[in-house]
Amino acid sequence: MPPVSDSVLRRLELPVMRRLEGLLQGDHRSPSRGQGLDLADLREYQFHDDVRRMDWNATARLDAPYVRDYLEDREVPVWFLLDMSPSMMFEGVSVSKHAVLMEFTLLMCRLMLSRGNRAGAMIFSGKVDRTIPACGGRRQLLHILNAVGGHRPSHSATDLKAVLAEAAGVIRRRSLVFVVSDFISSPGWEEALTRLGQRHDVVAVRLTDPLDTRMPDLGFLTFQDAETGEQLFVDTDNRGFQERFADAADAREQALRAAFEKSGVDVVELATEDEVLDALARFAAMRKHSARSA
Repeated sequence: MPPVSDSVLRRLELPVMRRLEGLLQGDHRSPSRGQGLDLADLREYQFHDDVRRMDWNATARLDAPYVRDYLEDREVPVWFLLDMSPSMMFEGVSVSKHAVLMEFTLLMCRLMLSRGNRAGAMIFSGKVDRTIPACGGRRQLLHILNAVGGHRPSHSATDLKAVLAEAAGVIRRRSLVFVVSDFISSPGWEEALTRLGQRHDVVAVRLTDPLDTRMPDLGFLTFQDAETGEQLFVDTDNRGFQERFADAADAREQALRAAFEKSGVDVVELATEDEVLDALARFAAMRKHSARSA
């Protein structure tokens, strides 16, 4: 992939930034109350309160002085754990998961940096291949995008457990962490995701392709495991094979959903046939709902 320049980035942003304006208002909140923009509560006026926070409508309605409490705005570092393993390069029905990862990272990182957050990234395939320390500014976005675009994955099986454990050691300050992956990995990563979610605000962005779950009739084909390189010659027209493939995919789906639920992290499902902007809208709605429920 050729390097992403600032001029190219501006052209990519122009069609979408208006729609994204205000999309993630309230995406993460501090439990501290202060001078932010998000209303936390109404309460009766006390002697030390700032009169500028008086709610005159509530005061008139309740016949007693009431003030507004707000959630305090604080800068939160944002980290992107980006899966660049071979399974992400597979191009099925529409585009590759890697292309969707690039678009998601561009838009989300751009949004976070524009709000004064610092962003960092950990790029991994079999293991963590590169760590980009958290920093602010537009140049950091270009740095992350070009690092992802120029990365060459290893051909060893993804060890997500080791990746998440390393992330827990590198990311010291409480952060918003996006794990962008298809979660095709060696087993045993679930507990590491739970531990990471206990310390940080973690969002699992799961990338999928329709061919991950259902195999069309394509005749005789040679399949190669993108993670290990193992090859298998099969007849995709065989009903037994299609049923076994579907059963295995369904079992994996159930196991993934159980792992995410147990870990307690937020999950965004993003298929290669989806619009990334729609996924961002779902993410914003989910965050606002969880913030109101907290």
